[in-house]
Amino acid sequence: MSKELFRYRLLLRLLAPLLLIFNAWQAARAGELRLFRQRLGTSLPQRIDAPLWLHAASVGELIAAQALITILRERFPHVPVTVTTVTPTGAALAQQRLPADVQHLYLPMDWPGATRRFLRAVKPRAALIMETELWPNLFENIARQNIPLIIINGRLSSRSRHPATWIKKLYAVTLKNVDAILARSADDADAYIQLGAPADKVHLSGNIKWANTNNTDETQAIDLGRPYVLAASTHDNEEQQLAHVWEKMAQQTPQQTQGRLLVIAPRHPQRRDDILKQLTNQTIAIRSRGNTINADTKIYLADTLGELEGFIAGADCVFMGGSLIPHGGHNILEPARLGKPIVFGPHMTNFTEETQLLLQAGGAKQIADEQALRETLSIWLADPQAAAVFGEKAAQLMSSQNSVLEDYLQAIARLCGLGPEK
Repeated sequence: MSKELFRYRLLLRLLAPLLLIFNAWQAARAGELRLFRQRLGTSLPQRIDAPLWLHAASVGELIAAQALITILRERFPHVPVTVTTVTPTGAALAQQRLPADVQHLYLPMDWPGATRRFLRAVKPRAALIMETELWPNLFENIARQNIPLIIINGRLSSRSRHPATWIKKLYAVTLKNVDAILARSADDADAYIQLGAPADKVHLSGNIKWANTNNTDETQAIDLGRPYVLAASTHDNEEQQLAHVWEKMAQQTPQQTQGRLLVIAPRHPQRRDDILKQLTNQTIAIRSRGNTINADTKIYLADTLGELEGFIAGADCVFMGGSLIPHGGHNILEPARLGKPIVFGPHMTNFTEETQLLLQAGGAKQIADEQALRETLSIWLADPQAAAVFGEKAAQLMSSQNSVLEDYLQAIARLCGLGPEK
Protein backbone atom coordinates (compact mmCIF):
# COMPACT_ATOMS: atom_id res chain seq x y z
CA MET A 1 0.00 0.00 0.00
CA SER A 2 1.32 3.43 -0.91
CA LYS A 3 1.95 6.07 1.73
CA GLU A 4 -0.70 8.28 0.16
CA LEU A 5 -3.37 5.56 0.21
CA PHE A 6 -2.55 4.77 3.84
CA ARG A 7 -2.91 8.45 4.73
CA TYR A 8 -6.22 8.63 2.85
CA ARG A 9 -7.61 5.60 4.69
CA LEU A 10 -6.52 7.00 8.03
CA LEU A 11 -8.31 10.25 7.23
CA LEU A 12 -11.48 8.31 6.35
CA ARG A 13 -11.32 6.50 9.69
CA LEU A 14 -11.09 9.79 11.54
CA LEU A 15 -14.02 11.21 9.57
CA ALA A 16 -16.14 8.06 9.81
CA PRO A 17 -18.46 9.28 12.62
CA LEU A 18 -19.23 12.50 10.75
CA LEU A 19 -19.79 10.63 7.49
CA LEU A 20 -22.17 8.22 9.18
CA ILE A 21 -24.14 11.04 10.78
CA PHE A 22 -24.39 12.90 7.47
CA ASN A 23 -25.42 9.73 5.66
CA ALA A 24 -28.12 9.03 8.25
CA TRP A 25 -29.38 12.62 8.06
CA GLN A 26 -29.52 12.49 4.28
CA ALA A 27 -31.44 9.20 4.33
CA ALA A 28 -33.87 10.45 6.99
CA ARG A 29 -34.48 13.68 5.10
CA ALA A 30 -35.26 11.73 1.93
CA GLY A 31 -37.30 9.13 3.81
CA GLU A 32 -35.25 6.40 2.17
CA LEU A 33 -33.55 3.89 4.45
CA ARG A 34 -32.03 2.12 1.45
CA LEU A 35 -29.78 5.13 0.91
CA PHE A 36 -28.18 4.67 4.35
CA ARG A 37 -27.77 0.92 3.95
CA GLN A 38 -26.47 0.92 0.38
CA ARG A 39 -24.00 3.70 1.11
CA LEU A 40 -22.53 1.23 3.62
CA GLY A 41 -22.46 -1.51 0.99
CA THR A 42 -25.33 -3.49 2.53
CA SER A 43 -28.92 -4.40 1.51
CA LEU A 44 -27.81 -4.77 -2.09
CA PRO A 45 -29.53 -7.17 -4.52
CA GLN A 46 -27.28 -10.10 -5.39
CA ARG A 47 -26.78 -10.12 -9.15
CA ILE A 48 -25.57 -13.05 -11.22
CA ASP A 49 -26.05 -11.58 -14.70
CA ALA A 50 -22.90 -9.41 -14.85
CA PRO A 51 -24.45 -5.99 -15.52
CA LEU A 52 -22.62 -3.10 -17.09
CA TRP A 53 -22.33 -0.61 -14.23
CA LEU A 54 -22.37 3.15 -14.79
CA HIS A 55 -21.90 5.72 -12.04
CA ALA A 56 -23.10 9.33 -12.34
CA ALA A 57 -22.55 11.48 -9.27
CA SER A 58 -24.49 14.60 -10.23
CA VAL A 59 -27.82 15.21 -11.89
CA GLY A 60 -25.98 16.78 -14.83
CA GLU A 61 -23.83 13.70 -15.29
CA LEU A 62 -26.87 11.44 -15.16
CA ILE A 63 -28.64 13.51 -17.80
CA ALA A 64 -25.49 13.39 -19.95
CA ALA A 65 -25.34 9.60 -19.54
CA GLN A 66 -28.99 9.11 -20.45
CA ALA A 67 -28.39 9.04 -24.20
CA LEU A 68 -25.55 6.54 -23.78
CA ILE A 69 -27.60 4.25 -21.54
CA THR A 70 -30.53 4.35 -23.93
CA ILE A 71 -28.48 3.40 -26.97
CA LEU A 72 -26.61 0.69 -25.01
CA ARG A 73 -29.93 -0.94 -24.14
CA GLU A 74 -31.07 -0.68 -27.76
CA ARG A 75 -27.91 -2.03 -29.38
CA PHE A 76 -26.91 -4.53 -26.69
CA PRO A 77 -30.22 -5.71 -25.17
CA HIS A 78 -28.51 -8.83 -23.79
CA VAL A 79 -26.33 -6.64 -21.53
CA PRO A 80 -28.14 -5.54 -18.32
CA VAL A 81 -27.31 -2.11 -16.91
CA THR A 82 -26.97 -0.91 -13.31
CA VAL A 83 -26.72 2.81 -12.54
CA THR A 84 -25.48 4.31 -9.28
CA THR A 85 -25.90 7.81 -7.92
CA VAL A 86 -25.00 9.45 -4.62
CA THR A 87 -28.01 11.62 -3.79
CA PRO A 88 -31.78 11.06 -3.53
CA THR A 89 -32.21 13.70 -6.25
CA GLY A 90 -30.11 11.59 -8.60
CA ALA A 91 -32.07 8.47 -7.62
CA ALA A 92 -35.40 10.16 -8.35
CA LEU A 93 -34.19 11.36 -11.73
CA ALA A 94 -32.81 7.91 -12.61
CA GLN A 95 -36.14 6.28 -11.86
CA GLN A 96 -37.95 8.97 -13.79
CA ARG A 97 -35.80 9.11 -16.93
CA LEU A 98 -34.04 5.80 -17.43
CA PRO A 99 -35.50 2.65 -19.05
CA ALA A 100 -37.52 0.54 -16.63
CA ASP A 101 -35.09 -2.39 -16.85
CA VAL A 102 -32.13 -0.27 -15.67
CA GLN A 103 -31.44 -0.96 -12.00
CA HIS A 104 -30.63 1.94 -9.67
CA LEU A 105 -28.44 1.63 -6.57
CA TYR A 106 -26.61 4.07 -4.33
CA LEU A 107 -22.82 4.13 -4.63
CA PRO A 108 -21.15 3.00 -1.41
CA MET A 109 -18.94 5.39 0.49
CA ASP A 110 -15.29 4.99 -0.42
CA TRP A 111 -14.50 2.65 2.44
CA PRO A 112 -12.59 -0.57 1.63
CA GLY A 113 -15.23 -2.83 3.17
CA ALA A 114 -18.23 -1.00 1.71
CA THR A 115 -16.81 -1.01 -1.82
CA ARG A 116 -15.89 -4.71 -1.57
CA ARG A 117 -19.43 -5.59 -0.49
CA PHE A 118 -20.84 -3.58 -3.36
CA LEU A 119 -18.69 -5.31 -5.97
CA ARG A 120 -19.42 -8.77 -4.53
CA ALA A 121 -23.16 -8.10 -4.75
CA VAL A 122 -23.34 -6.46 -8.18
CA LYS A 123 -20.55 -8.42 -9.90
CA PRO A 124 -20.30 -5.95 -12.80
CA ARG A 125 -18.70 -6.96 -16.07
CA ALA A 126 -17.28 -3.44 -16.38
CA ALA A 127 -17.40 -0.09 -14.57
CA LEU A 128 -18.09 3.20 -16.35
CA ILE A 129 -17.42 6.25 -14.18
CA MET A 130 -18.74 9.56 -15.46
CA GLU A 131 -16.48 12.60 -15.68
CA THR A 132 -14.55 13.43 -12.49
CA GLU A 133 -15.09 10.75 -9.85
CA LEU A 134 -11.76 9.40 -8.52
CA TRP A 135 -12.30 7.07 -5.55
CA PRO A 136 -9.03 5.43 -4.40
CA ASN A 137 -10.49 2.49 -2.45
CA LEU A 138 -13.20 1.75 -4.98
CA PHE A 139 -10.80 1.88 -7.91
CA GLU A 140 -8.30 -0.37 -6.14
CA ASN A 141 -10.95 -2.99 -5.39
CA ILE A 142 -12.23 -2.85 -8.98
CA ALA A 143 -8.69 -3.47 -10.26
CA ARG A 144 -8.17 -6.35 -7.81
CA GLN A 145 -11.23 -8.08 -9.22
CA ASN A 146 -10.03 -7.55 -12.81
CA ILE A 147 -13.09 -5.52 -13.74
CA PRO A 148 -12.51 -3.16 -16.70
CA LEU A 149 -12.66 0.41 -15.40
CA ILE A 150 -13.31 3.29 -17.81
CA ILE A 151 -13.75 6.99 -17.12
CA ILE A 152 -16.41 8.35 -19.47
CA ASN A 153 -16.51 11.95 -20.70
CA GLY A 154 -13.45 12.54 -18.55
CA ARG A 155 -13.03 16.09 -17.33
CA LEU A 156 -11.12 17.76 -14.52
CA SER A 157 -12.18 20.96 -12.79
CA SER A 158 -9.67 23.68 -11.98
CA ARG A 159 -9.62 22.54 -8.35
CA SER A 160 -8.99 18.91 -9.31
CA ARG A 161 -6.07 19.93 -11.51
CA HIS A 162 -4.18 21.67 -8.72
CA PRO A 163 -4.61 19.61 -5.54
CA ALA A 164 -2.28 19.42 -2.56
CA THR A 165 0.92 17.49 -3.28
CA TRP A 166 -0.05 14.35 -1.36
CA ILE A 167 -3.51 14.28 -2.98
CA LYS A 168 -1.93 14.61 -6.42
CA LYS A 169 0.23 11.57 -5.62
CA LEU A 170 -2.89 9.75 -4.40
CA TYR A 171 -4.65 10.57 -7.68
CA ALA A 172 -1.68 9.22 -9.63
CA VAL A 173 -1.89 5.93 -7.71
CA THR A 174 -5.65 5.83 -8.26
CA LEU A 175 -5.44 6.52 -11.99
CA LYS A 176 -3.09 3.58 -12.51
CA ASN A 177 -6.09 1.34 -11.77
CA VAL A 178 -8.03 2.77 -14.70
CA ASP A 179 -8.06 0.87 -18.00
CA ALA A 180 -9.07 3.81 -20.18
CA ILE A 181 -9.95 7.48 -19.88
CA LEU A 182 -12.24 8.75 -22.64
CA ALA A 183 -11.66 12.49 -22.30
CA ARG A 184 -14.12 15.11 -23.47
CA SER A 185 -11.45 17.52 -24.77
CA ALA A 186 -7.74 17.70 -25.57
CA ASP A 187 -7.29 20.01 -22.59
CA ASP A 188 -8.90 17.47 -20.24
CA ALA A 189 -6.88 14.64 -21.76
CA ASP A 190 -3.66 16.53 -21.08
CA ALA A 191 -4.83 17.37 -17.54
CA TYR A 192 -5.36 13.67 -16.75
CA ILE A 193 -1.86 12.88 -17.98
CA GLN A 194 -0.43 15.71 -15.89
CA LEU A 195 -2.29 14.29 -12.89
CA GLY A 196 -0.57 10.94 -13.35
CA ALA A 197 -2.66 8.90 -15.77
CA PRO A 198 -0.58 6.77 -18.17
CA ALA A 199 -0.63 8.55 -21.53
CA ASP A 200 -1.45 5.36 -23.45
CA LYS A 201 -4.69 5.01 -21.49
CA VAL A 202 -5.98 8.49 -22.28
CA HIS A 203 -8.06 8.96 -25.44
CA LEU A 204 -9.79 12.03 -26.85
CA SER A 205 -13.41 11.02 -27.47
CA GLY A 206 -15.34 14.29 -27.39
CA ASN A 207 -18.05 15.57 -25.09
CA ILE A 208 -20.87 13.07 -24.67
CA LYS A 209 -23.11 15.91 -23.57
CA TRP A 210 -23.29 16.85 -27.23
CA ALA A 211 -25.15 13.59 -27.80
CA ASN A 212 -28.87 13.13 -27.46
CA THR A 213 -31.20 10.35 -28.53
CA ASN A 214 -34.32 12.39 -27.90
CA ASN A 215 -36.16 14.02 -30.78
CA THR A 216 -36.30 17.71 -29.94
CA ASP A 217 -39.67 17.88 -31.71
CA GLU A 218 -41.02 15.59 -29.00
CA THR A 219 -39.87 17.76 -26.11
CA GLN A 220 -42.98 19.10 -24.37
CA ALA A 221 -42.62 22.84 -23.85
CA ILE A 222 -44.09 24.10 -20.59
CA ASP A 223 -46.74 26.74 -21.26
CA LEU A 224 -47.34 29.19 -18.41
CA GLY A 225 -49.91 31.25 -20.28
CA ARG A 226 -47.42 34.07 -20.69
CA PRO A 227 -44.09 34.29 -22.52
CA TYR A 228 -41.05 33.98 -20.27
CA VAL A 229 -37.31 34.30 -19.94
CA LEU A 230 -35.70 31.34 -18.16
CA ALA A 231 -32.86 31.56 -15.64
CA ALA A 232 -31.71 27.93 -15.40
CA SER A 233 -29.70 26.19 -12.67
CA THR A 234 -29.18 29.32 -10.58
CA HIS A 235 -27.19 29.50 -7.34
CA ASP A 236 -27.16 31.61 -4.20
CA ASN A 237 -26.79 35.33 -4.97
CA GLU A 238 -27.72 34.87 -8.62
CA GLU A 239 -31.46 34.95 -7.95
CA GLN A 240 -31.08 38.37 -6.33
CA GLN A 241 -29.10 39.68 -9.29
CA LEU A 242 -31.63 38.33 -11.77
CA ALA A 243 -34.56 39.82 -9.89
CA HIS A 244 -32.74 43.15 -9.86
CA VAL A 245 -32.12 42.88 -13.62
CA TRP A 246 -35.80 42.17 -14.23
CA GLU A 247 -36.91 45.03 -11.98
CA LYS A 248 -34.58 47.51 -13.75
CA MET A 249 -35.82 46.37 -17.15
CA ALA A 250 -39.42 46.87 -16.02
CA GLN A 251 -38.55 50.42 -14.98
CA GLN A 252 -36.42 51.40 -17.98
CA THR A 253 -38.02 49.45 -20.85
CA PRO A 254 -41.44 48.38 -19.55
CA GLN A 255 -42.67 47.45 -23.02
CA GLN A 256 -40.18 44.57 -23.12
CA THR A 257 -41.11 42.93 -19.82
CA GLN A 258 -44.82 43.74 -19.90
CA GLY A 259 -46.77 40.49 -20.04
CA ARG A 260 -43.58 38.44 -19.65
CA LEU A 261 -42.37 36.38 -16.69
CA LEU A 262 -38.92 35.76 -15.34
CA VAL A 263 -38.80 32.04 -14.55
CA ILE A 264 -36.10 31.06 -12.07
CA ALA A 265 -35.23 27.35 -11.93
CA PRO A 266 -32.68 26.95 -9.10
CA ARG A 267 -30.03 24.27 -9.38
CA HIS A 268 -31.11 22.98 -5.96
CA PRO A 269 -34.91 23.25 -5.57
CA GLN A 270 -34.62 22.70 -1.81
CA ARG A 271 -33.26 26.27 -1.59
CA ARG A 272 -36.78 27.58 -2.18
CA ASP A 273 -37.29 29.10 1.27
CA ASP A 274 -33.89 30.82 1.21
CA ILE A 275 -34.64 32.26 -2.23
CA LEU A 276 -38.01 33.57 -1.09
CA LYS A 277 -36.37 35.30 1.88
CA GLN A 278 -33.98 37.04 -0.49
CA LEU A 279 -36.74 38.15 -2.89
CA THR A 280 -39.19 39.53 -0.35
CA ASN A 281 -40.12 42.57 -2.45
CA GLN A 282 -41.06 40.55 -5.53
CA THR A 283 -44.44 39.22 -6.67
CA ILE A 284 -43.65 35.51 -6.99
CA ALA A 285 -45.66 32.41 -7.90
CA ILE A 286 -44.21 29.08 -6.75
CA ARG A 287 -44.60 25.97 -8.88
CA SER A 288 -44.26 23.41 -6.08
CA ARG A 289 -47.15 25.08 -4.25
CA GLY A 290 -49.33 25.22 -7.33
CA ASN A 291 -49.61 29.03 -7.19
CA THR A 292 -51.69 30.64 -9.91
CA ILE A 293 -49.98 33.13 -12.20
CA ASN A 294 -51.94 36.37 -12.26
CA ALA A 295 -51.50 39.78 -13.84
CA ASP A 296 -49.29 40.98 -10.99
CA THR A 297 -46.89 38.01 -11.06
CA LYS A 298 -43.38 39.07 -12.10
CA ILE A 299 -41.32 36.01 -11.17
CA TYR A 300 -42.16 32.31 -11.33
CA LEU A 301 -40.06 30.03 -9.12
CA ALA A 302 -39.74 26.63 -10.81
CA ASP A 303 -38.63 24.69 -7.73
CA THR A 304 -39.39 21.23 -9.09
CA LEU A 305 -37.30 18.32 -10.34
CA GLY A 306 -37.18 16.92 -13.86
CA GLU A 307 -38.93 19.81 -15.64
CA LEU A 308 -35.97 21.92 -16.73
CA GLU A 309 -36.01 20.63 -20.31
CA GLY A 310 -39.67 21.58 -20.65
CA PHE A 311 -39.01 25.06 -19.30
CA ILE A 312 -36.10 25.48 -21.70
CA ALA A 313 -38.28 24.43 -24.62
CA GLY A 314 -40.94 26.98 -23.69
CA ALA A 315 -38.63 29.93 -23.02
CA ASP A 316 -37.98 32.92 -25.26
CA CYS A 317 -34.31 32.83 -24.22
CA VAL A 318 -32.20 31.20 -21.53
CA PHE A 319 -29.72 32.50 -18.99
CA MET A 320 -27.52 29.68 -17.65
CA GLY A 321 -26.78 29.94 -13.96
CA GLY A 322 -23.64 29.24 -11.98
CA SER A 323 -21.95 31.80 -14.22
CA LEU A 324 -22.58 35.18 -12.60
CA ILE A 325 -20.79 33.84 -9.53
CA PRO A 326 -17.49 31.89 -9.53
CA HIS A 327 -19.13 28.46 -9.64
CA GLY A 328 -18.04 27.42 -13.13
CA GLY A 329 -21.38 27.39 -14.94
CA HIS A 330 -23.68 24.56 -15.99
CA ASN A 331 -24.49 22.59 -19.11
CA ILE A 332 -25.40 24.96 -21.95
CA LEU A 333 -25.87 22.21 -24.51
CA GLU A 334 -29.51 21.43 -23.75
CA PRO A 335 -30.75 24.94 -24.60
CA ALA A 336 -28.41 24.89 -27.61
CA ARG A 337 -29.94 21.61 -28.79
CA LEU A 338 -33.41 23.13 -28.48
CA GLY A 339 -32.36 26.16 -30.51
CA LYS A 340 -32.69 28.76 -27.76
CA PRO A 341 -30.77 32.03 -27.53
CA ILE A 342 -28.34 31.50 -24.64
CA VAL A 343 -26.61 34.03 -22.42
CA PHE A 344 -24.24 33.32 -19.53
CA GLY A 345 -21.86 35.12 -17.23
CA PRO A 346 -18.06 35.24 -17.06
CA HIS A 347 -17.60 32.12 -14.90
CA MET A 348 -17.87 29.11 -17.24
CA THR A 349 -14.67 27.27 -16.33
CA ASN A 350 -16.46 23.91 -15.98
CA PHE A 351 -17.60 24.14 -19.61
CA THR A 352 -14.71 25.86 -21.33
CA GLU A 353 -14.86 23.85 -24.54
CA GLU A 354 -18.63 24.14 -24.94
CA THR A 355 -18.46 27.86 -24.23
CA GLN A 356 -15.75 28.47 -26.81
CA LEU A 357 -17.48 26.44 -29.52
CA LEU A 358 -20.85 28.11 -29.01
CA LEU A 359 -19.33 31.59 -28.91
CA GLN A 360 -17.28 30.93 -32.04
CA ALA A 361 -20.38 29.63 -33.83
CA GLY A 362 -22.39 32.70 -32.79
CA GLY A 363 -24.76 30.48 -30.84
CA ALA A 364 -24.48 32.19 -27.45
CA LYS A 365 -23.49 35.43 -25.77
CA GLN A 366 -21.24 35.83 -22.75
CA ILE A 367 -21.68 38.87 -20.51
CA ALA A 368 -19.44 40.32 -17.81
CA ASP A 369 -21.92 41.40 -15.18
CA GLU A 370 -25.49 42.20 -14.19
CA GLN A 371 -25.63 45.39 -16.25
CA ALA A 372 -24.45 43.62 -19.41
CA LEU A 373 -27.05 40.91 -18.82
CA ARG A 374 -29.77 43.54 -18.64
CA GLU A 375 -28.58 45.11 -21.89
CA THR A 376 -28.49 41.77 -23.70
CA LEU A 377 -31.97 40.73 -22.56
CA SER A 378 -33.31 44.16 -23.53
CA ILE A 379 -31.91 43.80 -27.05
CA TRP A 380 -33.21 40.24 -27.47
CA LEU A 381 -36.70 41.00 -26.19
CA ALA A 382 -36.92 44.12 -28.35
CA ASP A 383 -35.77 42.21 -31.45
CA PRO A 384 -36.82 38.52 -31.27
CA GLN A 385 -35.55 37.86 -34.79
CA ALA A 386 -32.02 38.91 -33.82
CA ALA A 387 -32.25 36.66 -30.77
CA ALA A 388 -33.50 33.76 -32.89
CA VAL A 389 -30.31 33.86 -34.95
CA PHE A 390 -28.33 32.86 -31.85
CA GLY A 391 -30.66 29.90 -31.28
CA GLU A 392 -30.45 28.78 -34.91
CA LYS A 393 -26.66 28.80 -34.90
CA ALA A 394 -26.58 26.91 -31.59
CA ALA A 395 -28.86 24.19 -32.98
CA GLN A 396 -26.73 23.92 -36.13
CA LEU A 397 -23.61 23.40 -34.03
CA MET A 398 -25.32 20.66 -32.03
CA SER A 399 -26.34 18.85 -35.20
CA SER A 400 -22.73 18.84 -36.37
CA GLN A 401 -21.69 16.85 -33.27
CA ASN A 402 -23.96 13.83 -33.78
CA SER A 403 -21.08 11.33 -34.18
CA VAL A 404 -19.91 11.66 -30.56
CA LEU A 405 -22.40 9.14 -29.15
CA GLU A 406 -21.52 6.51 -31.74
CA ASP A 407 -17.80 6.97 -31.03
CA TYR A 408 -18.41 6.39 -27.31
CA LEU A 409 -20.58 3.36 -27.97
CA GLN A 410 -17.95 1.69 -30.12
CA ALA A 411 -15.16 2.42 -27.63
CA ILE A 412 -17.16 1.02 -24.71
CA ALA A 413 -18.20 -2.07 -26.67
CA ARG A 414 -14.57 -2.78 -27.52
CA LEU A 415 -13.11 -2.06 -24.07
CA CYS A 416 -15.84 -3.93 -22.19
CA GLY A 417 -16.25 -6.85 -24.57
CA LEU A 418 -19.99 -6.39 -25.00
CA GLY A 419 -20.20 -8.80 -27.93
CA PRO A 420 -22.24 -8.47 -31.12
CA GLU A 421 -24.79 -5.71 -31.53
CA LYS A 422 -28.46 -6.43 -32.01
